[in-house]
Amino acid sequence: MTQLEKTEGLTRRELTPGSHPEFVWYECTLKAGHRYEPQLFGLTDRMQMFFFLNPTGYAATKNRAWNIEEPCIFIPNFDKESFWIEAGKEDLKFVHWIGVMNAYDQKEYIDYHIILPNMRKRSEGFRFTEYYTGGAGSSIESRRLVLDTAFGRWFAGINDGEGESAFVKEHCEDNFQQWNYVLPESDFTYTIDGSEYNAGNGDAFFVPKGTPFGAKAAPGKGIHYIWIKFASEGFPVGRDGYPGSEV
Repeated sequence: MTQLEKTEGLTRRELTPGSHPEFVWYECTLKAGHRYEPQLFGLTDRMQMFFFLNPTGYAATKNRAWNIEEPCIFIPNFDKESFWIEAGKEDLKFVHWIGVMNAYDQKEYIDYHIILPNMRKRSEGFRFTEYYTGGAGSSIESRRLVLDTAFGRWFAGINDGEGESAFVKEHCEDNFQQWNYVLPESDFTYTIDGSEYNAGNGDAFFVPKGTPFGAKAAPGKGIHYIWIKFASEGFPVGRDGYPGSEV
C-alpha cells in the first residue's frame, strides 16, 4: 500500500512508484475551502500538469483565474509565474504529473509550444481516432489535451467509452512510455503484456514502451481514463524532417 502524504488541507498518494526515473505522479485531495500553492519548477528542470477530476474550486495566478467546471487539465508557466489551487465547497480531487525537462525538451519547447499558463476542459480536447480504436470499430472517444511535441516529450489526453462497443484493441507504443489513471464510472478489463486487470475508479497503470496492452468494457460498463505519454528517447523524425510529424 502506497503511503499517504499529508500537509495542511492536502493529502496525496504516489502512484506506480519507481515506474520511471524521469516521472512521478500523485493522486491528490484538497479539502474544501483550502488553498494549495505547489512548488515551482523551471524550464530547465521539470514540467508539471494537474488534471482536476471534479467540478469545484479554481486555479489562479495573480493575473487570472480559471473555474474548475468540469474535469480539466491545468499547466502552469514553469517558475515564471506563481499560482495556487483552491478547493470550493467540496473536496477537490486531482492528479499531479511531474516530469523531467531535458535539453531535448527545452529545445523543442523553445521552437514550438503551447502558451502557458493553460487550462483545457475535457470537452475542449482535440478529438482524434487511431487504428486500434475507431479504425478497429471501437466507439471509444479520444481527446488530446496536450498535443504531441507541443510540450517537449510529454503529451496527454483522455479516453471515454461505454458498453461492449467500447474497447482499445491490443497494440504496442514503440516510442512512448504511458501512464493511465482510471476515472469514475469505469469498470473494464485492462490487459498489459498478457496479464489481465480489473480496472476501476482510481486505479493507476504504467505501460512501458514496446509492451502490448488493450482494454475492453463489459456490457453496460464504461472505459474512462486519462493518460500521459512520454517519448523518453525523443520523438521519431517524420518524412518532413520534424519530430513527430507523419511518423
